[in-house]
Amino acid sequence: MAGRNQGRKMKHTVQTATSLSLSALLVLLSSLPSRAQLPAIRNPAPARNPNQPRVPPPPPPGYSLPPIGNSAPLTPEAAYTLGSGDRIALDIFGVPEFSKEYQVLVDGTLNLPIIGSVSIQGLTLQQAANVITKRYEPFINVPVVTVTVIVARPVNIGLAGEVTRPGSYKINPTREGGGVKFPTLMEMLQLAKGVTSAGDMRNVQIRRPRRGGPEQVTTVDLQDFLDTGNLRQDVTIRDGDTIFVPTARALNTEEVRQRASANFSADITKPIGVVIVGEVNRPGPYTVFASDVRSSNQQTELSFVSIDQQQGAVVGLPTITRALKIAGGITTEADIRRVQIRRRVRGGNEQTIMVNLWDLLQKGDATQDILLQEGDSVIIPTAANVDLAEVSQVANSSFSPNAISINIVGEVIRPGALQVRPSTSLHQALLTAGSFNQLRAKKDKVELLRLNPNGTVSRRTIEVDFAQGLNPNNNPTLRNNDVILVARSGYARVADNINSFLQPITGVATGIGAVSGVLTGFQTTINAFQNLFLGGDFERRNQLRQIREQRQDRQEQREDRQLEREIQREDRLQQAEDRRLQLEDRQRQIDLQNQQLLIQQQQLQLQNQQPQQMQPQTTTTTP
Repeated sequence: MAGRNQGRKMKHTVQTATSLSLSALLVLLSSLPSRAQLPAIRNPAPARNPNQPRVPPPPPPGYSLPPIGNSAPLTPEAAYTLGSGDRIALDIFGVPEFSKEYQVLVDGTLNLPIIGSVSIQGLTLQQAANVITKRYEPFINVPVVTVTVIVARPVNIGLAGEVTRPGSYKINPTREGGGVKFPTLMEMLQLAKGVTSAGDMRNVQIRRPRRGGPEQVTTVDLQDFLDTGNLRQDVTIRDGDTIFVPTARALNTEEVRQRASANFSADITKPIGVVIVGEVNRPGPYTVFASDVRSSNQQTELSFVSIDQQQGAVVGLPTITRALKIAGGITTEADIRRVQIRRRVRGGNEQTIMVNLWDLLQKGDATQDILLQEGDSVIIPTAANVDLAEVSQVANSSFSPNAISINIVGEVIRPGALQVRPSTSLHQALLTAGSFNQLRAKKDKVELLRLNPNGTVSRRTIEVDFAQGLNPNNNPTLRNNDVILVARSGYARVADNINSFLQPITGVATGIGAVSGVLTGFQTTINAFQNLFLGGDFERRNQLRQIREQRQDRQEQREDRQLEREIQREDRLQQAEDRRLQLEDRQRQIDLQNQQLLIQQQQLQLQNQQPQQMQPQTTTTTP
C-alpha cells in the first residue's frame, strides 16, 4: 500500500512538472507576434517559384575540382558560398514578418529576429538555409526556410604573369537567369588588356583557395579553345582566384600569329617601343605602329588600318620586317639567317628568339616574321662571309631599303649624288654616271670612300676591270653614303697645271694693251702645245711629267684634303637631315597618339552613358 501511494505521488509530480513546462512554453509563445499565422502541422514544402534560382546541393565531403588540360574543365556549377557583402533574401514560409532582405555583415553573420546572430560565412545557400532552420526550430513549428542571393558581393581576382596589366581586380557579379553570373577566364584576361605574345596559352594556371586545405591549381589550355572552339576551357572564375599566365619556354611563332586576333590577346593596334641595332641603315629606338607602311623616296609614312576579320587576314601587325623597314632597311652586310630578338619577360629574365629571314624569302615561312612586343630589342648581326649571289635577292626584299644614296666625284660624265638600288655594284654605279671621261679620267683605278659606324672614313683603291663580275675585291656592292672618287689622268693634271699657271699672266696681259697681242699669241702657242702634248709624242709627255712630278704630288694632296673636308661636310649635313627626319617622324607619332587619345576619350564618354557591369580596380604589381 505504501509503495502504491509513493508511485501515485511520483506520477502526480511528473504530470505537474509537465503541465508547468507546457504552461511556460504557451506563455512564451503567446508573446510572439502573429502566433495564429504559424503552421500547426508539418505541411509539405511549397511549390518552387519558376523564377527562383535552383540551388544545387552542396558538394560531398572531400570533393575537389580535377585539374584540366584538354580533358576536364573546372566545375563551373559549384555552389556559391556566402560571405561578407552579400545581400540575401530570407523567406520563411508562413512568417512574412521575418521574410525580408538581409545584409551579410563584415564578420560573415546575419542579424535575424529572435535568434540573433547567425554565422553563414563560407556556406552555400542550402547550407545557410539549413543552419537558419535549426536555429528557428525551437520557436517555429516546422520552419521552411529559403535563402536567395539578391546582390552578390564584389569578388577579388588576381592576374599575374604574361598579361599587359597584371594586378588585383574587384568585379561585381551580375544576376543572369535568376542566378549570379561570375566572370569567365577570357573576360578577366580582357580586363587585364590581354595576354602578351610571350605568354604560354597552353598552361594558364587558375589557383583557387580551399577552406581547410591547400589551394587548388588547375591548368587551362586556351590554345585548345583557339584550335577547336572548346568552351570548356573558358572556365568560371570565383572570389579569391588567381590567374597566372606563365612565360612560354619556346616561342611557337605560328600560334603567336594565330592568337594575335583573339579578343583575350594583347592589343595589337597599340604602338610599341623597340630598339633596332646592327646592320640597318638607321639603328636606334623606334615606335612601331600596327599599321600599313607605305614608302616613298622621301620618307616612310604610317597610317592605321583595321583587321579584316571577314577574310581572316591580319594586316598591319607590328612584325620584325615592319620594324626593319622603319629603321631604313638592312644593309648588304647583314646576316639575315641569325637575327636575334631579345625580350624581357615577367620576372626580369631575358628571352632570346632566333629568326631566319632567309627562310622567309626562300621558303615563304611566314612564321619567321615574328610579332614584336613592347621593349623588344632587334639585333641584326654582320655576316662573316657575304654570298654575293644572295645579295640581289635580299636587296629586292620588303625589309631592304628602296634605294641608297651614293656620290661619284671626279672625272665621269655625270658626277654627283645618285639614288641606286641597294645591290648596285661599283661597275653599275660608274655606268649609271655615264662612265669615265675618256680624255681626263684615270681609267684603271678608282677610290672608294666609306663612312664607318664609328665615324671614321675607310679608303680603298680598286682596280677597275669591267670584264669581271661581282666580287668584293674589284667590283664590290655599294653601301649607303659611299663615295667613288675617279681621279684625273697624269696628262689632265699637267694640262690643268699649265692653265692654272697661265691664268695670272693672261689676266695681267689683258690690262696691258701693248703686250696683249704678244700674250695672246703666246697663249695660242701654249694651247697648240697642249693639244700636241695630249695627242702627240709619248716621250715628251713623260719628260714633262717628270719635271712637274713634285708639284703634281703637292696638288694632289691639297685636292685630297679638300675632298675629305667636302665628304665630312656632306656627312654632317646628312646627319642633320636624319635628325630632322627623326623629329618629323616623332611629331607624326605624337599626332597619331593624340588622335588615339581623342578616340579613346570619345569611347569612354559613350561607355559612361551606359551602365557598366564590370569595373576593374587594378592594383599594379611590379613584375
